[in-house]
Amino acid sequence: MVDRFEWLRRGSLGTALVLAFWTAAGASPWGAASAGAAADPTATVVDSVGLFDPGTGIWYLRSPTNRTTRLQFGNPGDIPLVGDWDGDGIDTPAVYRPADGSLVIRYSWDGPEFLHRLPAGARAVAGDWNGDGRDTVALGLDGMLFILDGDGLSPATRGAGRVPVPLPDDAEGVVGGDFDGDGMDEVAVLRRGRLYLLGSDGSTTALAYIGQGLPVAGDWDGDGRDGPAGYEAWRAQFRFFRPDGRAMSGTVPYGSTGMLPVAGAFGDLPGRDAAPYYRLGLLPMGRGATGPGVMVLQEQLERLRLYRGEINGVFDERTAYSVMTFHKVMGVERTYDWEPQDSRRMRRFAVPPLPFRPDEPDRVEVDIGRQVMFIFREGEIVEIVPVSTGTDVYYLSELREGNYWATTPRGDFHFYRHVVGWDYVMRTKDDVGGCNPREDYCVYSPWNFTPWYALHGYLVVPEYPGSRGCIRMTIWDADALEDVLFVGMPIHVWDEYHPPGPPRPWDLAQ
Repeated sequence: MVDRFEWLRRGSLGTALVLAFWTAAGASPWGAASAGAAADPTATVVDSVGLFDPGTGIWYLRSPTNRTTRLQFGNPGDIPLVGDWDGDGIDTPAVYRPADGSLVIRYSWDGPEFLHRLPAGARAVAGDWNGDGRDTVALGLDGMLFILDGDGLSPATRGAGRVPVPLPDDAEGVVGGDFDGDGMDEVAVLRRGRLYLLGSDGSTTALAYIGQGLPVAGDWDGDGRDGPAGYEAWRAQFRFFRPDGRAMSGTVPYGSTGMLPVAGAFGDLPGRDAAPYYRLGLLPMGRGATGPGVMVLQEQLERLRLYRGEINGVFDERTAYSVMTFHKVMGVERTYDWEPQDSRRMRRFAVPPLPFRPDEPDRVEVDIGRQVMFIFREGEIVEIVPVSTGTDVYYLSELREGNYWATTPRGDFHFYRHVVGWDYVMRTKDDVGGCNPREDYCVYSPWNFTPWYALHGYLVVPEYPGSRGCIRMTIWDADALEDVLFVGMPIHVWDEYHPPGPPRPWDLAQ
């Protein structure tokens, strides 16, 4: 069963698809905006931007005159949706609850709530799919996107609505908008920071690169075509793009890390409430912490390919190891807690320079210096995994009956052998049955790249070099990578990489 926060893990933001901001040609959607404050438009057509706090169920709707209307609607973990549900030209709120499939709609901001039943555990997104001026909900379920024709029409038989559209396996989010100006909304999917238009056959066409922004879309300059936008959660600001993908100038600071963006023609709202607290980043936390802040951290670590667990709002061992991996990549002290400085570090997170190998789009790079493994598929990093390599100490090996250096071999190799589950370090004809990890010399799901050395799961994986020479990873990472790695895949092991460039002073001194 999909938990109530599954939408956050999958990046299905469910934000409004009928979004419009009035702009002058060549200006930002709010005039001459900057990182500090944003100027408001003076045009007669004025739409608004807002945020939904998934931890409290509170909406914050910002008017173009920088006034805020606060609304309590929904429960923690709901997916916020905004749309013109009745075709009156005013966008109003709705929430979808993945746990039970409830769709709760308000046809006015202060009106009664109407409950519709939809399948549980889906991605929800709203839009005007047929050009009739009314928004309805589409659901992503079982790898398909079902376009529904009514608020309460459920694809229980998989036959309702339009023919389902295949969703890419690596889609992190979905958003809709009238990107071609034909009066009907299309769907765009977010993959690794880039939005792609989704074709009816599941094909994709690049639309815009929005980085780590949470995607929305709207007609930002009044030309009748929607362009994408992203709410940069770790900077708590909106950034806007034209329909051709070019960035518009300026940003709109608003809200706090962890809130979700919504926007639309909200009509005449009171605007008498305090704006949401403006906070960049998350408070310090560690093992045992729970709540929405942990969910936000888990979701962000997953987007950075550092986390391979459930988005459950619990700071467990998997979360702790992912935070430690974040510290490894950033080159700071390898603690397992989310430190006070980490939110600032997150805003400038970047993968270090790695060897360029265009002839090997699928490969593994093991950075012994950082104790991190980078996995490439189709030329892009798909996973960043903490590892523990050889201690480089001299030790007596009872298994090999001699003294050896606990050194991980450096160089260029290929995986040539793989066993699923617990296996003997080197199986012989005398080994029968399963290997007991607490009694025998066992490794978990090894990927051998030499007869005596392998990448494998293990019960103990410290943040420092701690093995006898193999490359250790956690048991859960070994399971998660089962369908990512393959026999024949290149693996490169090195101490430190310096990209080509001018000679360094210490090189000249030698």
